[in-house]
Amino acid sequence: MDGGGKAAVHCSITGTIAKLMSVPENAVTEPSIAVPIGDAVVAVERRDALGLRAWLLTAMLFLVPLVTYWPATFHDFGLRDDYSNLREAHEEPGKVIMFCASHARPIYGWLLQSTYGQTDSVQDLQWMRFTASLLLGALSLVSFRGLRALGWSFSTSLSFAVLLALIPSAQVMAGWAVGWPYVATALLAFGAFFTVEGALAVGLSAGPGRAVAQWLVATGLMVVGALIYQPSALFYVVPLAGALIVQRHRTLMQTARWAAIHLGFVVGTLGLAYCVMTVLYATGVFVKSGRVAFEHQWGEKLGWFLHETLPNGLSMFVLNDNNHREHALYIGGAAIVGMLLLAGAYREWRRYGHARGIVWLSGLLGLPVFACAVSLIASERYATYRTILAMTAVLLCFLVASIRALTESWGQSGRRMLAIIAVSIAFFTAQHHVYALIAVPQGNEWQLIMAGAKHVHLDGSHPRIFAIASTPADISTATIYHDEFGSLSSNSEWVPKEMFKRAMHDLHPEIANLDARYDFSSGPNLPVDQRFDVIIDLHRLRQFHTDN
Repeated sequence: MDGGGKAAVHCSITGTIAKLMSVPENAVTEPSIAVPIGDAVVAVERRDALGLRAWLLTAMLFLVPLVTYWPATFHDFGLRDDYSNLREAHEEPGKVIMFCASHARPIYGWLLQSTYGQTDSVQDLQWMRFTASLLLGALSLVSFRGLRALGWSFSTSLSFAVLLALIPSAQVMAGWAVGWPYVATALLAFGAFFTVEGALAVGLSAGPGRAVAQWLVATGLMVVGALIYQPSALFYVVPLAGALIVQRHRTLMQTARWAAIHLGFVVGTLGLAYCVMTVLYATGVFVKSGRVAFEHQWGEKLGWFLHETLPNGLSMFVLNDNNHREHALYIGGAAIVGMLLLAGAYREWRRYGHARGIVWLSGLLGLPVFACAVSLIASERYATYRTILAMTAVLLCFLVASIRALTESWGQSGRRMLAIIAVSIAFFTAQHHVYALIAVPQGNEWQLIMAGAKHVHLDGSHPRIFAIASTPADISTATIYHDEFGSLSSNSEWVPKEMFKRAMHDLHPEIANLDARYDFSSGPNLPVDQRFDVIIDLHRLRQFHTDN
């Protein structure tokens, strides 16, 4: 796709958003009345038009992530663990499952084993990334439908749903083949919330059997999600935040009781998942990793959260630059979002009273922290975007609602224009991040390895290959950002070997026991006292440097 093609597609999407945002809020809530036969025909036509609009809306919500991440999805590259996962899924079945289970994520391991086991080459990783984009579209759709069911307006729900698929957490999940189960977990958690909400609304009026079934289904969804990827299981909190924002009929005590039930359910189900893993470790089914440990230095952990994790969420679409080249933009973005959130809380208090102000502010301050609970409780301190999907989505929820409240006097056309501008910026930013900071630099590494592998001749000789490992100075991007944006895969002791194995396999899939036909080694420097048939100099990555 060329630049003009991307722009044309994007204009089509934003134009569709503008048209859909013009739908009257009460389009499907008007009371039915007795009408003559002629008017009944008009009513049927109107119902058909609404059905068509609903299908267009569904298509648009799926197209946004698909179009955004399309250039990166179908670029030829792998990213770090992709190479080892591909080999192990084919040559050592079960190893991926055992490794993930050692980190308390056995279902995640099974999903990776299943999908990598069906993937035959690095090029085919594109279908796993494509799946992630489809799942992001599904997450956008259920978020839109869910927020509408909770009482959000059409345009506000749509704005949140579209932006959700474009935040940095979603970008990483769309750009890395291992990321699609993270999105699937968020979908399970979203479904669990509405199952619990339905059980609370119906109570025992429909019979104890149905109530028990609803709670069991919700528990199953959360436990399965927790055994896939615990941080994404906390996406349960996102619709909770949406309900807290818009449902004002409860008193302060009723709201506290309702929220406590939901949060207690989350704690209980995550605790149940942990107990399941504890039993599996104790019985020797899996071996527990030393990385599965709880935090003890709470003061330092709180400082880490306030200094790294929370700003990553508040800055929304501005990435955290490790080298601080864009630090002012990053901090400025976080500060602006923070001020808008506080202004929204103040607006709620002034308009609906101090009780609602307390509810809003408590949710704003408490729910993002709860949504990051797994990272806070765990002893590790990695402020990666893939672990803060739930927290960023909660902040986005409050941000969209705050902007909606602060711009009420603008009129529908003004708010629509603001939404289109925000979506346009988010669209191009997300597309650039995944393509220019993940797909292209990772593709550069893969092409260097492939070029070296093509020079290896397996004609009876036993060639020796040496790869000079890359260093952080060899990056082909302007800088490195948090998580995988702009990072190197080959700056490692083991990844170059896995990359070369995969390259040889992709070039010679018909040769069995291929590893025995050559000798491969790597290191930071080329040994001066040894002779090699092929030398792969990964320092050449700097030749691909672009100031992006």
